[in-house]
Amino acid sequence: MKHVVTGVNGLDDVLEGGFLRPSIVLIGGAAGTGKTTMALQSLFNAAKNDENCMYVTTLTEPIATINNFMSRFSFYNASLLEKGNIKYLPLDIEIIHDSTNAIINEMEKNIDVIKPDRIVIDPVNVLAMGSDEEEMRKFFYDLFMSMKAWNSLVLVTGEFTYESLIRSSLSYLVDGVIYLSNEPFHERNIRYLSVLKMRGQDFSGGKHSCKLTQDGFTVYPRKIPETRTSIQKERISTGIKGLDKMTDGGFMRGTSILLSGSSGTGKTVIGTQFIVNSLLKNEPGIIVSFEEDAVQIRENSRKFGWGLEDFENRNLLKIISPIEFDTSELALQIYHTAEKIKARCIMFDGIARLQSLMPPHIQFSDYMEGFVSTLKKMNVTAVYTNETQNLTGTTKVTGTGISPAMDTVILLRYLEIKSEMRKAISVLKMRGSDHDKDIRELIINKKGVEIKMPFSEYSGLLSGSPVKAPSDAFIEAFRK
Repeated sequence: MKHVVTGVNGLDDVLEGGFLRPSIVLIGGAAGTGKTTMALQSLFNAAKNDENCMYVTTLTEPIATINNFMSRFSFYNASLLEKGNIKYLPLDIEIIHDSTNAIINEMEKNIDVIKPDRIVIDPVNVLAMGSDEEEMRKFFYDLFMSMKAWNSLVLVTGEFTYESLIRSSLSYLVDGVIYLSNEPFHERNIRYLSVLKMRGQDFSGGKHSCKLTQDGFTVYPRKIPETRTSIQKERISTGIKGLDKMTDGGFMRGTSILLSGSSGTGKTVIGTQFIVNSLLKNEPGIIVSFEEDAVQIRENSRKFGWGLEDFENRNLLKIISPIEFDTSELALQIYHTAEKIKARCIMFDGIARLQSLMPPHIQFSDYMEGFVSTLKKMNVTAVYTNETQNLTGTTKVTGTGISPAMDTVILLRYLEIKSEMRKAISVLKMRGSDHDKDIRELIINKKGVEIKMPFSEYSGLLSGSPVKAPSDAFIEAFRK
């Protein structure tokens, strides 16, 4: 037995190397989930790699009909099916109704001539149509025992719900089972692929999101966090002189930084200023924003004299719109982009919005832990912004449970002082480093963020309505 590529983008990673040959793999799912498309995508890509292939259809469809449905996919090449190394075998209804032996004999007659490396039987349910459970079990047992002698990778499709699939005798007889689903989520549907069984090989279980585009299926496997083997002690500037002082020289390279605060406190500006400062040193960066689209990000940056288009044109900066992707696809898109441009820094603006898009089978804290760990492994310094609800008064750092995964947590908030709303910044934690313990004033001007002196004359700052410290209040009263 040997591994062969699946021909489906991302599926080799889920199966940790591809399909085994010889083996029999069932691709199951309800109508419209893409079973035939996935099977033919595997078949045609194998044929392009010089495998001999055979497509057995039990629906007696002419080639013209198949071409009509499949021609929109880039992997589909009709010439391979008509004259190339994919042989088309439609099973006549008379043969199907005849007997198990008639079906097996018809297939084996062609297999002896073609000697296929890969076979698709689409769909397999029809072969036992009208049989009771016992007859069906015996039929498929005989059929699959014959298949094992073919020395081929056999992909069979079948129409099943999840419950009927796990109860079906087919799932016990085949070597592997892949289940496809198309599930509603918010105002759209998300396609999922689940490997339920793959005899003789490891695979990544659970649901993996996937997309059906003009290139066919692309699977987005969940990435398992990798542990770093070493930690660099390099300091990098935040791009803000006062914040460098508060963080004892800047952020640590390859760490995670959380900027948490209510709307308008300066989270996005701080994050963008950090990215721009890195770009000015020719260190590539990525901006991922749930708060603004790329046009708005560029326009807002111009107000501070930051021309992002120049960095984009030089391939130093990539702006990713998360709305185009589901959560698993987004993570992989970020990883691939980071590898492609050799990114050293990233700003992820609006992680609270991301939580609302998380599908039910994925815990947000687990997703973020994996995401944070992967970027650390890549030695990318990542700034995450999170919007809290309270303008003033007691507030949670995030409300999402992700702050323990962060190396540095910086809190931004409003303070009401003498009937005026002022912005404040404080470093709550900085793993592996000393940091400033003061609560300092933050202002946003035409050059970006500037950090001022501490609010040392006030107490009760975290309440949002500070009062003069007793000693200062006494002096002020005495002067009056």
